[in-house]
Amino acid sequence: MKIMILYANAGNGHRRAAEALAAVCEKDERVGEVRLVDALEYTNKIFQELYSNLYIEAVKKAPTLWALAFDETDQPWHKEKMRMLIHRVNGLALTKQIKTFCPDLCLCTHFMPADIISAMLQEHQVQTDLGVVVTDYYVHASWLESYLNRIYVAKSESREQLLQLKFPPKRVRELGIPVDPVFGSLASREELFSAHQLDSNLPLVLLSAGAFGVMSGRDMAQMLNGISTPCHLVVVCGNNRKLKEQMERYVKDEGVEHIEYHILGFTKQMHEWMGMASLFVGKPGGLSSSECLAIGLPMVIWNPIPGQEIYNTMFLLENGAAIAPDGASTLSFRIDQLLKDRDRLSQMRVAAKRLGRPNAAQDILDDAIEHLGEGVVVIPRDRRSLRDRLHLS
Repeated sequence: MKIMILYANAGNGHRRAAEALAAVCEKDERVGEVRLVDALEYTNKIFQELYSNLYIEAVKKAPTLWALAFDETDQPWHKEKMRMLIHRVNGLALTKQIKTFCPDLCLCTHFMPADIISAMLQEHQVQTDLGVVVTDYYVHASWLESYLNRIYVAKSESREQLLQLKFPPKRVRELGIPVDPVFGSLASREELFSAHQLDSNLPLVLLSAGAFGVMSGRDMAQMLNGISTPCHLVVVCGNNRKLKEQMERYVKDEGVEHIEYHILGFTKQMHEWMGMASLFVGKPGGLSSSECLAIGLPMVIWNPIPGQEIYNTMFLLENGAAIAPDGASTLSFRIDQLLKDRDRLSQMRVAAKRLGRPNAAQDILDDAIEHLGEGVVVIPRDRRSLRDRLHLS
């Protein structure tokens, strides 16, 4: 069996979900060959730059406009023709690659390659099964395909949303968002602390610095110095060397004694730091949220992006797996509250674990293979407004 896992590298979450699916495919004896494909690599350089950077720049510099665009395009079957035309015109090389590889199954963690394959199915250009894997806790209209085999969502409300749009119940599966299989087999907290030679008696607060946008390292460190509970404070700066240097300089000169600071750059051990953490502070991206839930790690949500991250935030808050401070001035206060309230922190950990789907990647693969060859379904394009569909006066 040949499987193609496709994504578009516009935000890390789509790539990480695809990598998780590819990882379980590579270990599965039923899979003869798996190919992991970034759809954008088969487009021209200008389109790549626009597609991958436009989203990032929009949410950074014009979040209000991004929110308006998100809402404007979230109308089932209303904006699909232009979107699909853009994807198909710029995806001709990808179409050729799919025909050459001739996969038995395609799993897409981004709607761009899903659009292209759905159109190929409609025009009988390829014989394959198409599984669409939604990577947030809300199904935006961009994910809707009229020709597909199965669609995978992360929560029951998303499934109901699709059923109301006339998706066949047996083709909509609530199996979670794929996360790296390593999250299902982490060593114990004590073993991880021992391996990293850290004091396990102190709680560990893990912060993803990318969530704080253009805030300087000094400002970030000052804000976090308000934490009064003795703890490990791990700040992951990724590839931002300037931020890392600013943080290190401030900690050296003005760090407080009761906090054990660990300022990291890019790390391949993020899963281990998460396994040791008592709290994760960062944005509620679909993948970050799913990774936290997979290991029962409570979240302190910071500055969610308008659109999908607002829906992710609502899901996490209503299920008791996260808190959301009002602003920068109260962030350390809210962290302190949780670190001092062990009962509540324990309840949040249980709530997060209950929502977690550490085996989502394997579950999706198993489901797709089990139902391989059941045939493509055609979803009716009902362009009526929600008010009209529900017969509201």
